[in-house]
Amino acid sequence: MLQARETTSPETESGETLLGMALELHKVGDRAGAEALLRRALAEAPDDPTALYLLGLLRFELGDPEEAEALVGRLTVLRPRTPQAWLTLANLRQVRGDNAGAAAAYEAASRLAPTDLAALLGLSQARLGAGDWAGALAAAESAVVAAPDDGAAHLALGAALAALKRPAHAVAAYREAVTRLPGSAPAHLGLAVELLQVDEPDAALPSAERAVALDGSTALAWLTLGTALRRVGRYAEAAEALERSVALAPERRSAALSLGLLYAEMDRPQPALRHLRRALALDPHDKDVHAALSTVYCSLGDFEAGRRHAEAALALDPAMIAAHQNLARIEAREGRDAEARRHRDAAYGVRSFYLAEAPRARQRVLILATTDLGNTPERHLLPADRYTRLFWFVEYAGESQMKALPDYDVVFNAIGDADETGPTAANVARFLATCRRPVFNRPEAVARTCRHLAPALFEGVGGLVVPKTARLAAQAMAELGVREAARRAGVEAPLIARPIGSHGGQGARLVTARTEAGADLATGRDHYATAFHDFRSGDGLYRKYRMIFVDRRPYPYHLAIGPRWMVHYETSGTAQHPERLAEERRFLEDPEAVLGASAMAAVRAVAQRLDLDFAGIDFALADDGRVLLFEANATMLAHPENPDGPLAHKNPHVARILAAFRAMLAGGGAADESG
Repeated sequence: MLQARETTSPETESGETLLGMALELHKVGDRAGAEALLRRALAEAPDDPTALYLLGLLRFELGDPEEAEALVGRLTVLRPRTPQAWLTLANLRQVRGDNAGAAAAYEAASRLAPTDLAALLGLSQARLGAGDWAGALAAAESAVVAAPDDGAAHLALGAALAALKRPAHAVAAYREAVTRLPGSAPAHLGLAVELLQVDEPDAALPSAERAVALDGSTALAWLTLGTALRRVGRYAEAAEALERSVALAPERRSAALSLGLLYAEMDRPQPALRHLRRALALDPHDKDVHAALSTVYCSLGDFEAGRRHAEAALALDPAMIAAHQNLARIEAREGRDAEARRHRDAAYGVRSFYLAEAPRARQRVLILATTDLGNTPERHLLPADRYTRLFWFVEYAGESQMKALPDYDVVFNAIGDADETGPTAANVARFLATCRRPVFNRPEAVARTCRHLAPALFEGVGGLVVPKTARLAAQAMAELGVREAARRAGVEAPLIARPIGSHGGQGARLVTARTEAGADLATGRDHYATAFHDFRSGDGLYRKYRMIFVDRRPYPYHLAIGPRWMVHYETSGTAQHPERLAEERRFLEDPEAVLGASAMAAVRAVAQRLDLDFAGIDFALADDGRVLLFEANATMLAHPENPDGPLAHKNPHVARILAAFRAMLAGGGAADESG
């Protein structure tokens, strides 16, 4: 504490002396003593401008901005021609969140001192906060004129231009700010955000990294860094950055949504769901979150939840394309073709072409696709960070669109299900008649892969068993029953009945001589009836092998081992049994040693007969060592596994498949000869 002077005491001091003593007490940290002296000075001279000003500042320091504003407000009434009074009042109002009131006070200060930089910068910021973006721009431009070399002025200009959705101009302003304020985190952050807006993620990334290095405490900086990393294809690092953003601001919906979408892209549906649900809790009326949740649930096979969220998205926005796409898929899966068509028309009738630019594209690939479910899964074949993908849903293509396609290097025909090519065939033929680029998976080769055509396609292939298959009309099934309709078509029970166009065993049923499939097959859809061959091994388990064909060469992909005749890798239990995984490893490492030379020769012959650039085969080994064909077509999925999971041993073999496919696309001819 500062000692009182020997010759005077506060009780006998003048107002001017009281102010001086208050300043001294404040200087040594005695705010209570300083306040008492200032209030005495005001009691003696209620209109003393210095006392009002000092007490206002002190009350603000003590956490009472309301009284501080009242005191400084009195000062502006007493001294309306004093710019500093208005500036202080504006600052106090801004701290209290009164942007409109702050703007009015800053305007008063600017009228009195038109070139005062603090007043102009404060005015721009307050107008931004009040939503007056044009006014914010005018104030920032005045600040730049008043102080062209001041980085803060250019920073304010960048913020105003960003608010007005003028990103190219904002980039220029932020670059000026960064030049003058290289240590300013907001300048680097603003530049990164606007570079992303003008689709320059490579340039945005170093700015975002610098912003985080200067100030890693802001969620927006980590969100921006994560977005930039995602846009340049560095997904794992992007996830780490976005996780930091969510941790710093759990209430920020945009960060949770971005992280959920990223995990969905990374084929990590469970963390995707976790973050998307968080985003939905923060805003239950966000159509984008509902649509994203619908897509993830559909990918997991939870179509009930997928439908619920798609319908919620459409309730918020009846034109939501992603929601219509998901509902089209769900309705088609459930056999409601008219409803599926309605949703397809709503989605693809508006937009049948999607361009996904890669930051450093190896090639630009035009992907021919159908709006039905029969597309070749291309996500891992053509990763988003390395290939610019031009998705074209051909059945909705118009003549003018065919003539105005963006540039592309190669064409990949992803319409891989021969039963789903009908709506696309005419348009694909018209397009290919004039296409001068390499085309992979020619449609005429795909057309030969219908299940009932397999016996003729593979006739004469030694070591291969091709079960008899017939196509059953829905009307015949309804009138005769599945078993009798199949018998009349030449396929005796036991047989497998499956809906046309279904995949993954969806809707497939085993029909024996004693049992008839129930009403669950009465879907109004045509079915395939395939003679059933019991392929159970001696240990009582069923084994289904999958090999992928790239450029007509086979590569081992997986071996599913399970207790049921319908063997699917995900539900077979293979991953939970070390001995099954060990058997799979042996197959992946040396398929010919496991299958035998004759069976391997049959698989190679199937690849040649298919004559597809990318396809695959699912099969078992019969008791006599021959290959029992399940299916061979272009709709096969090949994807990496979690590197930390029990299936990580598959990844080197998956990598060979993907590398061979990409080498084929590039024309490098570097496909591995193994297998």
